[in-house]
Amino acid sequence: MVTLRRILMATDYSVYSKEALGQAVYLAKKIKAALYLLHVFEPPVYTPAVSSRIGARNIAIIEWIKEMRREEGEKLLLLAKEIGRRGIKVRPILKEGSPFREILKAADDLSADLVVLGTQGRTGLDRFMMGSVAERVARKASCPVLIVKPKSRGAQKRRGVHKSG
Repeated sequence: MVTLRRILMATDYSVYSKEALGQAVYLAKKIKAALYLLHVFEPPVYTPAVSSRIGARNIAIIEWIKEMRREEGEKLLLLAKEIGRRGIKVRPILKEGSPFREILKAADDLSADLVVLGTQGRTGLDRFMMGSVAERVARKASCPVLIVKPKSRGAQKRRGVHKSG
């Protein structure tokens, strides 16, 4: 039997990640595993205007990206504190880069026993065009991966969760 001591939960703060986080927290608490909460900040693609000087506009955009990174890190710390209050040993990890690559690297660096990810549940052309971080991680990870699919709309309505739009 495999002993789960280290669970890596990757979050992008979406509704899908929240559902997966619920599963990761439940597992960590039930089996007394450490939960590593990973967020990968993926900076927006930005090409500075070609110039011999750094213009005010470029500086403003660079500062905006730094502020986004700081805010993402604060969200991660708040989420980790909230989970920690439930009696779970949680360690937040903020990385920057490609989510797919950083999740795999973190899983290897931590010797994770399990990776937990949410997925949007895309199918068909949408999945083909957008790809799936969860699917790519599941294919390449050196440990088991739990992919938590979104609950059906019917299940959400029964629970009182309604999507607008």
